[in-house]
Amino acid sequence: MQTTSDGKRPPSGADERDGHGGEGTEGGRWLISYADLITTMMVLFLALYVLQLAKSKQLELRYQMLETKTAQQSTPAPAGATQQEARKRLSALLDALREKGLITVTDLPHGVEIGVNAKILFNAGDARLLPDSFEVLNQIAQVLQKDATGNVLVEGHTDSVPISTAKYVSNWELSSARAGAVVRYLVERGIEPHRLAAIGRADNFPLVAGDDAAARAANRRVAIIVQY
Repeated sequence: MQTTSDGKRPPSGADERDGHGGEGTEGGRWLISYADLITTMMVLFLALYVLQLAKSKQLELRYQMLETKTAQQSTPAPAGATQQEARKRLSALLDALREKGLITVTDLPHGVEIGVNAKILFNAGDARLLPDSFEVLNQIAQVLQKDATGNVLVEGHTDSVPISTAKYVSNWELSSARAGAVVRYLVERGIEPHRLAAIGRADNFPLVAGDDAAARAANRRVAIIVQY
């Protein structure tokens, strides 16, 4: 046991307190420095997180503005206006044939009807295309290929005079065969087959009322209906 110079014993525990006091001070400083470092890192990470959120929000707003601008630029014209323009363009392209009296062009609620007189296309009672019909059908095919994208219905029409031959039992068979012949020709000229349909109407939809020669001639026809 240590004693002082005067022989007195130092206060109990003084040496232990003095010895541990230095160590406690050093340990406290280390903890304070560590806490400061942790706090600084938390502030740094929080700042980075806030910056990232701000960038993400800004990027999202830019995308939204870009999408809105693109949608406005690509907004299609009203369907009615587009269809009306397509019909006018189709009619204009067929003006030359119409002026020659080779076809008729009629506006329908669901499209445009191109009427071709049967005498230009076929001999009486036959469904084989005449060579003189090729020029007319070629020009129609070019218009359908470039300036029409809808379905195309080809309808065969006959007059009211009954027919009964070894090849065509009635006007149903004759009108269907004539429509099919025109469809095959259009396919050969590049019109997509899935757009086409051949329909035989016989004499059920006369164009002109009456049973005289002029009425029968007008009713014998092939109608090419371009749908919109």
